[in-house]
Amino acid sequence: MRLFAATIILLICVSTSYASLDYSKIDPGVEIRGIWIDAGAIPKTVPKIREMVHKYAHANFNLLIPETICRGYAIYPSTVIARDPRFAGAADPLPIIISEAHKLGIEVHPWVWVFRAGYTKDKGAILAAHPAWAELDRDGEALSPNGGYWISPANMQARDFLAELFAELICKYDVDGLHLDYIRYETEDKKPFGYSPDSISLFKKQYGIDPIDIEPGSPDQYYWNKFRERLVNTFMQRIYLQTKSLRPDVLVSAAVGSYPPDARLHLLQNWSNWAANGWLNYIAPMSYSSDDGHFGRLIMRQKEALAGDALLAEGIGMYVHKETSQTTAQIAKSREMGAQGQIMFAASYADSGRLNALRCGAYSTPASLPFRDPQSAIDKLKKYADYARVKGDAELADFYFAETATIYNYVQSLHPKPYVVPTPPPLKQK
Repeated sequence: MRLFAATIILLICVSTSYASLDYSKIDPGVEIRGIWIDAGAIPKTVPKIREMVHKYAHANFNLLIPETICRGYAIYPSTVIARDPRFAGAADPLPIIISEAHKLGIEVHPWVWVFRAGYTKDKGAILAAHPAWAELDRDGEALSPNGGYWISPANMQARDFLAELFAELICKYDVDGLHLDYIRYETEDKKPFGYSPDSISLFKKQYGIDPIDIEPGSPDQYYWNKFRERLVNTFMQRIYLQTKSLRPDVLVSAAVGSYPPDARLHLLQNWSNWAANGWLNYIAPMSYSSDDGHFGRLIMRQKEALAGDALLAEGIGMYVHKETSQTTAQIAKSREMGAQGQIMFAASYADSGRLNALRCGAYSTPASLPFRDPQSAIDKLKKYADYARVKGDAELADFYFAETATIYNYVQSLHPKPYVVPTPPPLKQK
């Protein structure tokens, strides 16, 4: 049945790829409408925080993703980690955001940095307290060419610390989800990473090889890539299982590299395998592009990689769009290509003009989330499809039917299943 539904989706996507339906003006009924609220955009006073939440509610967003653990700090008072200096003396924003959002039917999924811990000017409280946890490049440098400091996924104490930190967050607050970012290595584009003493020692123990001696494109490179990717995979699995054991109602999601082959090759991030193993509920590829054609092609590859095992919330980079019309166009493209919603990057770029454009355009009608009560979402979409058929709008009916089938596949993916072994990692050639 699942294969049948997936086939129907493919046929519908093909048949409607050149349709006349204006996807920017339809009422999707069910859709993820999220926004990444970067920490710098979170107000410091109670009235302003409430005003912020109402601002997004007015624009018909249904999911807020506030940056909560970042740069090696927490924006809330934590017993595990130091508080972000930007919030020193400020009210704890999380309970206010959550309370106000819940009153308005909006979910809150805190956004947390995983293995990135700081930036050029401040390596963050974690690495300041535990410098031995830092990940290093091949030359033994901790600061990456991109200006970031990272925690080594091979350090077992660091893994325990991060797990404790995320457990504190979901147990302390009435959150609806946990949104993971930087659950990967620093990009390999400029320099390879993973050469901390812990990483080298563990790899030597498992494979009898010093990774420093591995030549790019050699057979041993396969084992080195597999080793690092597995460290990320197992931590993703750990956080998902921990979250579900502590609070089964909390959803788990991740912001990921937008092009699956490059995510594996350059970030050691095999997110399609996470979805295949059911370690997350939805995925948000960071498809930040000013090229609408490229944006659409990315969605096609992402859906192929997900294979119906998780919902797809397309990351849209408002900051690269000169006109709000392009943001609207990419919302329309994500609907046409079969994504289950969008997440906007980011709040610092969501001025009143952009929000009003969404409220009066693509987000002119409210939408319910597909993941909180999937059966209700399916029933709602079936009614929409039936009504469109009665009205003689076959293209719109096909759109609703395709979304129904996608959510049905997602429900099936939630059932227990055997472990899915990752496919061999790609190799970077000389």
